[in-house]
Amino acid sequence: MRRCSSRSRSIERPDRPKGQDGRGLPVLRTLVTVDLMGKVKPEAAVAASSETGQKPRKGDRHQEAVKLLRGMILAGDLAPGEPLREQAFSEQFGMSRTPVREAFRTLAAEGLISLLPNRTVQVALLDEEAVAEVFLVLGALESLAARLACERISRDQLEILDELQEDLAHHFQTGDRTRYLEANRLIHELIVEAAASPSLLLAWRLLLPRAERARHVTTRAHERWGDAFEEHKHIHAALMKRDGETLRRLMEEHFANGAESIKREQKKTRARKRWEAFDESSSEKED
Repeated sequence: MRRCSSRSRSIERPDRPKGQDGRGLPVLRTLVTVDLMGKVKPEAAVAASSETGQKPRKGDRHQEAVKLLRGMILAGDLAPGEPLREQAFSEQFGMSRTPVREAFRTLAAEGLISLLPNRTVQVALLDEEAVAEVFLVLGALESLAARLACERISRDQLEILDELQEDLAHHFQTGDRTRYLEANRLIHELIVEAAASPSLLLAWRLLLPRAERARHVTTRAHERWGDAFEEHKHIHAALMKRDGETLRRLMEEHFANGAESIKREQKKTRARKRWEAFDESSSEKED
């Protein structure tokens, strides 16, 4: 069985006989670390260059900066509206300012960073209406992908999906939100990949970063986290049965519920901030 766990988050491509892949296409006879989309992971490239004594290339440093900054934003370590300074991250990441500046541009295109006048850079604000729209479109894309996946998913992909579902359950039971979200992302990624539609995959990739940030918000609400986990169990069962229509409906409901949860959490956040501002104002008057 091929192993793809959110704990290892890598797959080894086995060498094929006669230099061919499963479809008879020529491949390099090497073992590489890849993600579910078949893309070589940046960290694998960096590790390889380290082993050969070569310095990381400019593109590697850029990808590393993107990965680090994206992770900090998605995890909530960098708050919405927080200013970002090239020099500070250059020193923190141990690289020049150029790859950090390029990473800012990349993440701005993903909607995670805002490039403001006077060269001001900050973490993008989380607009619940915009996020709800992203969830609506992403839900439609994944609903279509789910229906197609029921017809096209391979046995190997089903085995990987089984293992990812086990990981999801493990991380939910242990309360590990970070690894839960990683397993969650890999499950959604695998379903879209299994649809075998390049156009669908491209559109999904463009929207994913904005949705990933919002998912971190929803899992902070324990009730929604539990509901989402239950929904994933039903989604998994429908895909294993190759029940396309049921899976399409479940995926639509999954995203609709996520969008509503974001609206509720943002409403709570606004109410809390208003109360904090009122409390601070009252304290100043008393002084």
